[in-house]
Amino acid sequence: MAVVISSIAARCPAMADLNISCKGEYKKRVEPSAPHPFFCVRHFYFALLLLFGSSSLVSIAVARSSSVQVPPPAVSSSPAGGDEVANLIDAGVWHLALKVLEQQQQAITADPKRWVAQEKLRIRIYQALADWPDLISRLQNLPAMVPLDFYIQAHTELAAAMIKANRGRAALRILRDLIWTQALDPDVANANLLNWRRMVIDAYRVTGQKQDAYRAAARLQQDYGNRDLRDVIRYAKILLELGRAGEAMDSLASRAQDPQAAMLYLLAQLRSGARSPADIVHAGLQRLRDNELRPDLKAGFWALVAEAAQASHDPGTRANALEHVLGVKKKDQPEKSLFNFDADTLWNAYLNFAIAIGNQSHFLIGDDKSWQQAAQAATKEQPVRSRALDVLLMFKGQHKASRKAALKGFLHSLSQRSQSNRLLQRLFMNSVRFKSYQDIPEAARYMLADIALAVPDIALASALMATVKKPPPGADRFFWYLRRARILILGGKGEQGARALETMLQQNQHFEPAQMDHLMQVIFDLQAVGLPGQAYVLLSKIMTLTDDPKLQREIYYWMADSKKAQRQFEEAARLYLKSAMFTDAKAMDPWAQTARYQAAVALGKAGLLADARTIYRHLLRVTKDTTREAVLQRELQKLRFK
Repeated sequence: MAVVISSIAARCPAMADLNISCKGEYKKRVEPSAPHPFFCVRHFYFALLLLFGSSSLVSIAVARSSSVQVPPPAVSSSPAGGDEVANLIDAGVWHLALKVLEQQQQAITADPKRWVAQEKLRIRIYQALADWPDLISRLQNLPAMVPLDFYIQAHTELAAAMIKANRGRAALRILRDLIWTQALDPDVANANLLNWRRMVIDAYRVTGQKQDAYRAAARLQQDYGNRDLRDVIRYAKILLELGRAGEAMDSLASRAQDPQAAMLYLLAQLRSGARSPADIVHAGLQRLRDNELRPDLKAGFWALVAEAAQASHDPGTRANALEHVLGVKKKDQPEKSLFNFDADTLWNAYLNFAIAIGNQSHFLIGDDKSWQQAAQAATKEQPVRSRALDVLLMFKGQHKASRKAALKGFLHSLSQRSQSNRLLQRLFMNSVRFKSYQDIPEAARYMLADIALAVPDIALASALMATVKKPPPGADRFFWYLRRARILILGGKGEQGARALETMLQQNQHFEPAQMDHLMQVIFDLQAVGLPGQAYVLLSKIMTLTDDPKLQREIYYWMADSKKAQRQFEEAARLYLKSAMFTDAKAMDPWAQTARYQAAVALGKAGLLADARTIYRHLLRVTKDTTREAVLQRELQKLRFK
């Protein structure tokens, strides 16, 4: 058997790419040359017949082509339901599309074709959202039996998602199963084998198996030639990762004018020494003048410029280029295997640029005034230069006032730049210089909290605001404290938010009506997140700070709500009745009727049934609304059963 398997691997490059021992482990070896892969599939099919027998192969095919096993639903959805999801996808409304799809699949009929069609839409949604964990989980838990074509698609997408999630070894296992069980069919191999082999290479790359990736890529080049640009680029990247820049340059030479290959070609020239770093900087900047470049290609060229600028001892260009690299969306950032740039790379670039400026100008560390004046002079015309000088003062300034002023200047300058929000987040939150939120300068934390709110990322905003105790200079103190409390409450730090409100109430004894309205809204947030006790304490405090009868009447009602949420029903009833009768003991206006009704409900829950009946009957005598009458009669009926 081992001889037969060895023979198969020798003839079929797909098998060689995934050379597997009897224990299912991957082995490294140099593959021999091979004929066209479709030829090897036929040999592979024949060899498997010898190894396992035709009945085993037939059982695999029959199992995969069986109907989807899904439980019959209670309600069937409209045949047009899939169209709605597809339309939402086309409109880019991904999250709503997913919710609609979930509703439809809960009510789907046992129709395998419709179920599969909806699963394909789900895959598209997860891919568009780059939600690899959920996609992986979904595809790993499909029904046991699905149509063969969907089984192949789903497992191919599963392997692709695992590669995206840097789970290369798991992806290799999926690809091994696909190649060894599905590539026996020439039609399946014709449609999928090339893509699977490309994915094998990508999986090797994300696991760091560079030599295996190289051998698999070389075999692919040998079998299919250099026709597809994607394969040329993949092969060149592997060569660059292995330090074989000269070979990478040669492999890209015929495609060097294509934007996707141009960056790699210039990088290969740089790293092989075939062209001077200064020339590469110039060539990269020339390419960046093309406004049609995709964002990921722009980021790649900026990364190239950053590396070349360092080699050509041009710290200003390097700092500027790194700002562009770190400012792009995560999905557009250059591959770490080619350019390993992070927040600290940019911080160090700023410092190196500033030191170079200082050496040219004969500034001394500790002479804060000279550095500060140079930063201010460069603010408008040379903002990167200004930011670099501010950074040096931030970290090395002799005086606290100088460091504080430099931070202010840096934050203001960076905020004027495009992509400033992502840059701020990465510089301050992804750097080893700041190990915790408390280590981040307070002024930066204010800005980061605002950025988090805009996303919105309430949890992050709350975590940041929890470390800030006082408003920034010039801020409206009342609204700043109120906003901080609300962020804390909505971000899951309700206890801390309540304490912040208590502190504010202790420091302020008078509030304008508009301020009081805003304050009440935040207290309602406390009730909404399940902290009625804290809300009650704050409402009691506010009661002592106002002499407005209308507001006091409302506060009694909200205090009653807090007591009801705490299941203190007798106290809740008492407070509801205080609210109803606060301005007039016999009042029966809409507010009073609502408060009395709530008091009756609370009395019923407290077991004081006679009192509850009295209030319901009283309300029945005064109401003129038939709907309310029906509600009151129903409540009285409930009390009879008690």
